[in-house]
Amino acid sequence: MTPDEFLRQVAQAITRQEDLNDRETRDILYELALRIYALLLSRLPATNFERQLRWPQLRSAILPQLQGASDAIATQLFARVDATNAEVAPIVAEYSGLASAALPPPPLQEAAARTRVLATPLPELFTASPVTGISPFALQLLRLLERSLLPAFFKEESSRDVAAHVIGTRTIAGRSAGVATRGTVASAWRERLRAITAAALWAQLTPLQEQALQQSGTVSTQWEWVAILDPKTCPICRPLDGQVAAAPQFFPRGAPPLHPKCRCVVIPRLAT
Repeated sequence: MTPDEFLRQVAQAITRQEDLNDRETRDILYELALRIYALLLSRLPATNFERQLRWPQLRSAILPQLQGASDAIATQLFARVDATNAEVAPIVAEYSGLASAALPPPPLQEAAARTRVLATPLPELFTASPVTGISPFALQLLRLLERSLLPAFFKEESSRDVAAHVIGTRTIAGRSAGVATRGTVASAWRERLRAITAAALWAQLTPLQEQALQQSGTVSTQWEWVAILDPKTCPICRPLDGQVAAAPQFFPRGAPPLHPKCRCVVIPRLAT
């Protein structure tokens, strides 16, 4: 198997896991957006001054719902990490000259613990603080919500217009239905989750490769950075393409992924 064939198979496997359960996680965020939309319609005062006074109470009512969504999403994302390891491990084993059964995927707890998204361990991202009871991911959802709602308060928009920042509405067969249109908070939530998911799944590749090298006894004195070069490639990753280092952690910015939606990988240069 050539490096190009290896990367193509890995990319197909990881992308398939990204897409398989996207609808499940999307539904969690969709239901969350609908609940907050209804809460704003029923409890949002009419004037800016009243809204500033009421917002801390609304925020307290919203936070547990954000945390509930965070917990549900974590369960699905950890399962996706587990499935990715199970699907990618045989590909890595073949590339390293091992039989597929020689590289069993690690237990879920181990795989999750070694997964980092922008240097943050995946379990830590979804673990509620013992002080606040809120996870870092739930706080990210809150910040995205407030970034849209608070400016709308000052514009004296109607309650319905403010709520429409969370999720759009569309009339279908005479009934109003929520739609996560571009520019809404629901859309921003989904994009953030997709970015975290992509980074988490691609982060599984490097440890599996290192494990395969250890088991096979294959000599690899260099690791090569491979970036997907197209108009979407970021200015951080583009100049790293083709660079080599003695180990993944020795690249100038560490091993990929370097940012959400990072599509870079490092592959060992195997001795022949």
